[in-house]
Amino acid sequence: MVSVVGEMFCNPYTTELIVRRRRESLRRDRFDVFDLSDNLIFSVDGGTWNIRRKRVLRDATGTPLLSMRTKGIVTMKYKWEVYKGESTESEDLLFSVREPNLFSFRTSLDVSLPLQLQHSTDISSIEPDFRTYGRYIGSSFKLFEPIHNTLLAEVVHDFSWGGLIIGNYSFKVRVNPYVDFAFVIALLVIADDTSNLR
Repeated sequence: MVSVVGEMFCNPYTTELIVRRRRESLRRDRFDVFDLSDNLIFSVDGGTWNIRRKRVLRDATGTPLLSMRTKGIVTMKYKWEVYKGESTESEDLLFSVREPNLFSFRTSLDVSLPLQLQHSTDISSIEPDFRTYGRYIGSSFKLFEPIHNTLLAEVVHDFSWGGLIIGNYSFKVRVNPYVDFAFVIALLVIADDTSNLR
């Protein structure tokens, strides 16, 4: 089982979710996540072009589940830290994300859980717990566990180019059994924000 945000987000079957992104203003956009029956599961809001970017993933009732924040540019690479709720306390760190290679045309992110981060002073030497490749444009986003090269989730449905131009589009993500789908949605949002910063 891959439980990062919580076991309640790990289904014993394949989970398919529809993610709708809409631009609210030049500085803000929003992601809404639905099940296949069109029930709201999550929403993600926050600034897009702020200096210190912050996103909050909320459940259907509006309760914050996790917050995603950039740590700024570290050697021209973006690093994100994701915390429980809206905390910034180190004991509430769920995972961190960094770009392993700045000069790639394809977004790739290394994801590390906090246990590994506590025992290493050189973050660049840490083998990631998870790795993403691509982004949802062209249905190329995939999440892997790198040691066994196990596919955990992927975007399986493309969007319309018309929606992309105005910043509103939707796509489907398939999450394998016993994989935390809240964790997957957070990584999709981070991948989108990271590729938009280039």
